[in-house]
Amino acid sequence: MLNRVGALALILVASATPAFAQMELSGAYTSRMYEDYIERGPGEFMGNFTGMPLTDDGRAKALLYTSNLPSTYERQCLAQGVGVFQYRPRGVQIVKELGPSGTDVIAWILAGDNLRGELRIWMDGRPHPSANAQHVEGGFTTGRWQGDILVAETTHVKASWIRRGVGIPASDESTMTTFISRHDDLLTIITVQRDPYYLSEPHVVSRVWQYDPRGNQFEDGICVTGNEIPSLEDTGQVPHYLPGKNPEENFMVRTFNLPKDAAMGHAYTLYPEYRKTIRNTYVPPAACGTRAPGYCCGWIERQGLPGGAPNLSCNDGGFGQLGPRGRTAAEGSNR
Repeated sequence: MLNRVGALALILVASATPAFAQMELSGAYTSRMYEDYIERGPGEFMGNFTGMPLTDDGRAKALLYTSNLPSTYERQCLAQGVGVFQYRPRGVQIVKELGPSGTDVIAWILAGDNLRGELRIWMDGRPHPSANAQHVEGGFTTGRWQGDILVAETTHVKASWIRRGVGIPASDESTMTTFISRHDDLLTIITVQRDPYYLSEPHVVSRVWQYDPRGNQFEDGICVTGNEIPSLEDTGQVPHYLPGKNPEENFMVRTFNLPKDAAMGHAYTLYPEYRKTIRNTYVPPAACGTRAPGYCCGWIERQGLPGGAPNLSCNDGGFGQLGPRGRTAAEGSNR
């Protein structure tokens, strides 16, 4: 009898404990702007497709884009892509949804905001919908644990943009694999995006956030439209560039002396071997401040945080500490 009671007690204890010690991911995480400052902060330069494995169709569609397009009424509140959190300065809020028992996690949720739907990762074994099912802003995602790493697969997304601000497209057939891991107070999220139409290879992005117990990243507010560009009011115009007419197509060439194929998102330029092909011809700019002062030195000087990036220096061409718009040489550094 005692043996039976003991066995029953062991069963109850085992049932109240997860099959293995799952990593606790829930909480608020803030972005660290010293990592990929331009991508996560002000956004990339127009005409900069570096680091992107674009197909010819993806490149052509991206070059039709103008930054005025999101300012039209119809697009101001249009939900951004499911993986766009990798390119934004906002933090991440992760919430776990418990099942009826109150102990099993049936979903992990990366909370959304007024421009991005939530990423709900189902953990209860449900299958993905059929290929003909409705596509929604947040897509449909299922997850599984691979050791201490949460691996999620996302399908059924809507067409959107991959990299914010420069028009790199994502079709509604794109998929995303997400790897989420936590090491002490640091959260690492790696996304691998595939697109049969616009990407010639998987597009991989890795970002790090830091746990912030005082953070409140819930920003799922109401998006309100407004007249952002008066000259477009009641014109019916859709801002765009015709093929071959984008004035920013050569921006990276004239600004940073980059070869055009490096700036236009050709997959072969992503690999280290490409450096050997331009070793004898590439001439870097003398200083970044004379070419792109609004972005020069990034988080080191522009965030207003004393000692934000210690022991790092930046050749800004004598422009001094940069304000929100940068400075001209005549303005000096004592203003």
